[in-house]
Amino acid sequence: MRITNNLDARQVMNVYQKRLEIEENKKNGSPKHSPPADSVEISDRARELQLYRSHLKKLPEVRDELVESVKKRLAEGTYFIDGERVAAGIMEERRLDRHV
Repeated sequence: MRITNNLDARQVMNVYQKRLEIEENKKNGSPKHSPPADSVEISDRARELQLYRSHLKKLPEVRDELVESVKKRLAEGTYFIDGERVAAGIMEERRLDRHV
């Protein structure tokens, strides 16, 4: 074996001994000399988005009572669409999309 970088035999032996200790500790389940665990930090904004997603998942896919109400009003001829409200809703949705 060839040793370079001007290491003396004691330094090489120390490195070798430490490596053996680490391997032995892994076998015994000892946390001594174990490498640090990986970690992840989630930003406040990401936590907020997760919260909103969890609330959205709880909402029903289809609001049955609203669908039945619209069907009934269509059948009776009393359902009218307010174009200004629709346009205002579209504009508000666009404004909100820009912030996200």
